[in-house]
Amino acid sequence: MTTKRFRHLLAASALSVAAMTVLAACGSGASTSSDAAGPPVFGGTLTFYDPVQYTAWTSTNSIWSNSQVTDNLTERLVWQDPKTGDFAPWLAKSWEISDDHLTYTFHLRDGVTFSDGTPFDAAIVKANFDQHGNGDERLGITKDPFWSDYAGTDVVDPQTVVVKLSKPNAGFLQILSNYRASSILGKSYLDRDLNGQSEARNIVGTGPFVVDSVNGTTGITLKRRDDYNWAPEGSGHSGKAYLERIVFKTVPEAGTRVGALQSGEAQIARNIAPYDEQTVSAGGGRLLAVPVQGETNDLTVYLADPAAPTQDKNVRLALQAATDRNEINKTALSPSYPIPTSALVKGTPLRGDASKYLTYDLAKAKSLLDAAGWKPGADGIRVKDGKRLSFPIRIAPYYQVSQSVLEIVQAQWKKAGVEITLTSPSVTDYEAQLASGKDWYFSQGQTSTADPGVLRTAYETDRQNVTGNYRPDTTLNQLLDAQSADFDPAKRKAAIQAIEDRIFSEGYSIPLYDETQVFGLASNVHGFGTESTGRSWLYDTWLRQ
Repeated sequence: MTTKRFRHLLAASALSVAAMTVLAACGSGASTSSDAAGPPVFGGTLTFYDPVQYTAWTSTNSIWSNSQVTDNLTERLVWQDPKTGDFAPWLAKSWEISDDHLTYTFHLRDGVTFSDGTPFDAAIVKANFDQHGNGDERLGITKDPFWSDYAGTDVVDPQTVVVKLSKPNAGFLQILSNYRASSILGKSYLDRDLNGQSEARNIVGTGPFVVDSVNGTTGITLKRRDDYNWAPEGSGHSGKAYLERIVFKTVPEAGTRVGALQSGEAQIARNIAPYDEQTVSAGGGRLLAVPVQGETNDLTVYLADPAAPTQDKNVRLALQAATDRNEINKTALSPSYPIPTSALVKGTPLRGDASKYLTYDLAKAKSLLDAAGWKPGADGIRVKDGKRLSFPIRIAPYYQVSQSVLEIVQAQWKKAGVEITLTSPSVTDYEAQLASGKDWYFSQGQTSTADPGVLRTAYETDRQNVTGNYRPDTTLNQLLDAQSADFDPAKRKAAIQAIEDRIFSEGYSIPLYDETQVFGLASNVHGFGTESTGRSWLYDTWLRQ
């Protein structure tokens, strides 16, 4: 799997909008209040419309559509409170961390079972973590980049495991709470090869819902698990979920999703388009804008081609200076989307300040391109050695706002003499091109994890290596590695700032907007919330009948 493709499979404070009712997130997660609606009721089917198809269902697949579903099927040892960022017991009832931060001892909850009736115990935790940390070549399972410091797991007794690291990692508890890095799956699932693990019907988790039916890549229905009784600490209730069923459907057309909310055909729609936000509110619905902690949504410069014009740092810095994020926000987005000032989304702990690198300056962009030897041609597009300064960019189908944002970037860069040609492949074609395309110079995306160590996962050469740099940046690698060993918040914040300084002084990332999930909710939906990275957590959700 290429680094470009892997990043896309790893796959959001909101401001009030005039004339709209916006329920803003606190921290990275959010939930709707149900106090005024009376006591919660059990039963009912909730229909959830999503703009993106459901592709391979592997537990590490974080495509936005898939992860809205799987977060309700599988669980982790640790829960991260989406509002405070604090860690709380879940499948582990308690834990201890050694003084050298290399050993984590977890005491597991009793009475937990998987959806196939098999018990949750220390042995299955070890099997999951070994597959994450080591991969399984026989099954076609690759090593998880979040787990590169993994040194093994020991089973002490059926309810106790000891997880060992080869080096300290200040973000390890967050990794253990992350849905795509540490969800616990049943043995029958782990024993399957990659193709088998990519089938939704094969998912065996401990979550409050189970798979009822699958409709190709366009829909999946979950049903309540009535014997569920181990929700994470801090949940709104205990015992089984309120909803009896959840129907997830792919509905690409933005207007259709909004119309379905207004008619009652759907109760939740994800990725409400900025131009539809006011329509939802005016029609009696509600908006919930959730900033996704982790990386900001950006164009990462891909440096695998030694002959690419972007190998020249002056070109990369020129493109940064030619990007006007205020115009992007005003023209293509809404106040629901914070303007990026860092490599990390607002609300992500210990994020740095990269404002000085992200100022729009067209004159600077032109000067840098002049210095790099790119001179304006007859049509204004710059030329060097007979080649136009032109880049193809595929519009990422995972992000509702991608096309409108990139069209603005296209116009902005043209003012500096840089040409962008945009294409809009389907999800299937996009992923096929990710795997085999030779002309990738920029890759739009982000990795969401509520810890600044996500930058290490993304940029370190032996992890995602999102720049694909054929000449590894050893300085950046050292900075990324060093921040993991800083457990003092002040020291770690300084280390994260040094990483951001390196990323932006080298021009590796061109932030576009702070990744945000904007949900539209029908008026009868209550208790809806997300976990720490903006994925739907429907355990406490209920419908007023």
